[in-house]
Parts: sequence; structure tokens; C-alpha cells
Amino acid sequence: MTSDLLTSLQLDKTFDSSRIIVVKELNGCDSSFITSCVLGHCVKNKNAVFVISAHHSLQHYHNVGLKMNYNLQKSVDSGIINFYDVGEVITNSILDNKCLTSQEIWLKIKEILLEMHKKFNSVNVIFDGVSHLFDLQLNIRQVNEICKELIDLIRSLSNSYLILQCNVACDDDITYVLANLLSHKANTLAEVESLSSGLSADVSGHLNIKYLSNKYENEHRYIFEPRSAQYLFKLFDRGVKLLAPGTV
Repeated sequence: MTSDLLTSLQLDKTFDSSRIIVVKELNGCDSSFITSCVLGHCVKNKNAVFVISAHHSLQHYHNVGLKMNYNLQKSVDSGIINFYDVGEVITNSILDNKCLTSQEIWLKIKEILLEMHKKFNSVNVIFDGVSHLFDLQLNIRQVNEICKELIDLIRSLSNSYLILQCNVACDDDITYVLANLLSHKANTLAEVESLSSGLSADVSGHLNIKYLSNKYENEHRYIFEPRSAQYLFKLFDRGVKLLAPGTV
């Protein structure tokens, strides 16, 4: 049931270079189902993943994974998946009156990622809730620095992808600025949006995917030809189903 989503994000393909995927959460939508689907795919194929989370906990993704027929905790215990709760780390530092700098946060992320890369050679990264760093007293310059360093490092590694999930509160909010900054660096942009009409028994939301990879596929090619695909999606306990617009 998750294969259509993975195919749409081109995560079922092998690329020579690393890729950046930015997920924008619009109209109060939660894109954590994408993370759960990707983790399930990586667990099944024994691909190493580094999850940096400022939003959902490991327990949340483990519980969802059990419904989707995979054991996330077992993969974490084996070391093939590393879950770093950066939100908890920053919160604890604030409570202890020790404000971590963006450089300190980045150096810890870099240390974990390089250790995993040394062990597994190829590591995919998921940054869940990038925009929630604003709630933890970081400013736009600090958040952008962390993301820039992470993107640059991923681009230096081979056969890896980075998924950055950013919630956009509204057009005049700082989260909108961050989402746009990240989008300009993406190979693929996925916009996940709740239904403007409210809850529906048949559809959970809209998914618009823009393929921007022509910007980076060939350094000698300067033609910008973005393609896009639009879907409706329905969430289930065991995954997500993509639907063509007008079929519901």
C-alpha cells in the first residue's frame, strides 16, 4: 500500500548522486506518514537511516510501525536505524539553563551521521519537524545554518537521500520563509495539505510532488524543467493509498 508513495518520491530508484527531498506541511497537515512509510521500506531492505526528530518521538514511530508490520525498535537496537531526539536534547538544555548553540547541535548531528556512514557506507537521513526548532528558541539563521550544513554533507556522500519535513503555519510566518529556503535546495518538493473542506471518510488530504532534480543532475545542463504530479491520499493503519484527482 505504500509502494505508490515511494515510487512517487522516487525512493525506489538508485541514483548516482545524493538527493534532497523537502516536505512542506500545509493547512495543518501532518506528514509523519511519509516518515513511517520510508522507515518501513528501509527496515525491509536493511538500509541504514538516521532520524533527527524535533517533532514525533521514537515511541510514536515504533507504534505506527507495528501497525504497518515492521518493528522499528528492533532496527534501532541493531544500530541500522539511529533515532536522535534533538527536540528532547534542546529542551533538556533549556531546563538546565544551558542553551546549546546551532554549531553544537550540528556537530553532534554530524558526529552521529559520519559514524553511521563509516559503518554502513550509505546512510539516508530524515529530519522530522525542522520548523519545530523555532519552538525551541532557535532563530531562522541558526536553523538555516544547521540545514545548510546537513544538506552540504549529504551531497558529499553517495547514494543517500535527505528528507526535510517543515510545517508551514501561514504565508506571513517564519516557517514559510524556512520552507522556501529549503525548497530552493531540493531535488524533489512534496506539498502535503489537509482538506480545506474539513474531514472526509474517503480522502485524508492532497499531495503535490514537484520534481526539481534537473537543477542538479548535470552541472553542464542549465535547463530548468520542473515536472509535477498531483494526488489525493487516504491514510490507513497499514499505510497510505494515493488516488488520482477526480476519482473519489
